Amino acid sequence: MSDYDSVNDAAAAAAAAAGWPDLTGAPKQIPWGITCRADKVRELEAADLPEVEKARWRAAMLRETRAGEWIDYRKQPWAVPGLMNFTEEERNALFG
Repeated sequence: MSDYDSVNDAAAAAAAAAGWPDLTGAPKQIPWGITCRADKVRELEAADLPEVEKARWRAAMLRETRAGEWIDYRKQPWAVPGLMNFTEEERNALFG
């Protein structure tokens, strides 16, 4: 077992405990995608935002269930997966 396996296993256990949706994709992508998603949510949690805003962003982020997308987001700011998954109504509420 590699260090990556243990990190991915820990991220998967935390995601399951939090009730996050399962990810889809290639078998090798899913564990990595779960870890990338956990990293982005941790970045959100560290942001200086009121909890109600964090909850809004978290909900939008967790709508993304494709592991490959989370892998692609890994080098982007935490807000990117949220912005990509907000509904048009949510975007309008945020940005007028």
